[in-house]
Amino acid sequence: MWLSALLALGALALGGCTLVPHPISDADRVAEANGDLAEMFGHQEPLRHPLTLHEAFARALKYNLDGRVKLNEEALAQDDLDLSRYDLLPKAYINAAYTSRNNVNGSSSNLVANPSVTSLQPSFSTDQNDGTADLLLSWNLLDFGVSYFAARQQADRVLIGQEERRKVIQTLLQDIRRAFWRAASAQRLNRQIADSIHDAEAALPDARKVETEGLHSPVDSLRYQKALLDLIRQLESAQAVLAVSKTELAQLINLPLDQPYTLAVPQTLRIDPVRMSIRRMEDTALLLNPDIRELSYQKLISVDETHKALLKLLPGITFSYDPNYDSNSFLVNHYWATSAVRIGGYLSNLLQFPVTYRRAENAEHLADLKREAMSMAVLAKLHIAYQQYLDASKAFRRATDVSEVDQRLYEQIRNRNATDIGGDLERISAKVSAESSELQRYQAYAETQAALGRLYAALGIDPLPEDIDTLDFQGLNRALRYAMAQRSQPSPSASSDAAAPAIASGADDQAVVASSASAGAQAGSAQVAAAEDRGTASSAVAKPAH
Repeated sequence: MWLSALLALGALALGGCTLVPHPISDADRVAEANGDLAEMFGHQEPLRHPLTLHEAFARALKYNLDGRVKLNEEALAQDDLDLSRYDLLPKAYINAAYTSRNNVNGSSSNLVANPSVTSLQPSFSTDQNDGTADLLLSWNLLDFGVSYFAARQQADRVLIGQEERRKVIQTLLQDIRRAFWRAASAQRLNRQIADSIHDAEAALPDARKVETEGLHSPVDSLRYQKALLDLIRQLESAQAVLAVSKTELAQLINLPLDQPYTLAVPQTLRIDPVRMSIRRMEDTALLLNPDIRELSYQKLISVDETHKALLKLLPGITFSYDPNYDSNSFLVNHYWATSAVRIGGYLSNLLQFPVTYRRAENAEHLADLKREAMSMAVLAKLHIAYQQYLDASKAFRRATDVSEVDQRLYEQIRNRNATDIGGDLERISAKVSAESSELQRYQAYAETQAALGRLYAALGIDPLPEDIDTLDFQGLNRALRYAMAQRSQPSPSASSDAAAPAIASGADDQAVVASSASAGAQAGSAQVAAAEDRGTASSAVAKPAH
């Protein structure tokens, strides 16, 4: 039997030494890729109608793969929290055994005074076949304390995971804004830009003919050709950017990249003002920004780490209870139980206490400094985003004015009865300029929406209810519209900001900022600290009022 066991162990050892890496085969990779594609696009609502901005938000939050990754990471953190709770329970260890001997366990003893003299004949007091079982229950007070603080830390990590998911969602919505309006400009202007490029390229030979025949001044002809080529270059550069805009949007909302789709683009682009003072924005950002809230939870984790470090320096007290059973027929009692209370620890831990305590204080102070530094960075980001939004809004209004002037100019030139080549060239140049101005208007609007997204992200506003992952697609879309409509209701204190600068939202996005900022202003600095309490759910702060 022993020989067989040794041979088996030797075979296993030799097998382990012969292990070599095996690269995945092409067939396995193809099967894996097909499975990934089926999972990526196989469980989502088909898009059979023009896509609105609201629906783009909803589809991204429901189907975006990065969002799904964060959702599963949050679920894993919750599982870790559930597992950490079991560390608080007493340890239970069960042991059962059955032993068998091929002869009796007999023995004899010698006298102490005369070791050469045997005191008794050999005897045995155990059966050849014996079964034993015992259950050990132990509970260490020190381990319980450490496990308790470790569970609290894991609970804070769950909340950190929620804040990280909020950041992913806010970044995702920010990217959706910009991609949607870039794709909208592509859908609206691609055909017109292509026609303008075609007309401009067709006008170049006529311009060169004017130069060679001397119908105009050579300098004027060359300047016109250069201006025409510059416009073509601008249009081609914009066309190249717009060509991939729908692909970028499809990737964000997890549509198959080869699926054609259209956007529901509003006929007019407008900016709806919402009045809010920069002070209220600051209060809202300090209250809701996920980066700051994440560091608040990190501070709580540091505090609990201090508690754990100090507890480990204390002696441990262990309570144990051990019921036993033994089938040995020679025993008087086959069932018995033992209990004990033990205390023990390292005296050298007393020497570590000053350093451990000082390190814990420094760790907590470092956590405070990190949060303060992040708060400063968030406030700076808020002011920059706000200024960028104001600049982008001004640029959009200016681009709108230029586009309207270029369009009217083109209409005037087109309606003239021009019979010479110069007049035809002027008409084409005006058309190209009008299309370029309209493109710049859409691009300015897309930048305005991107700046608004950055402002929302700096404020830390969640435009959705916290249970979005439990809704179906239609319910999610309705919930998004409801949340935005609720948040667009004026707050009771809105009149106090009548002279505040205006913030705008897009044509398809009502002002989410108003009610959240009002809540932040009413909260004040004391509410900021209270919101960071471990019992406050991160997403509940921005939940719309019912």
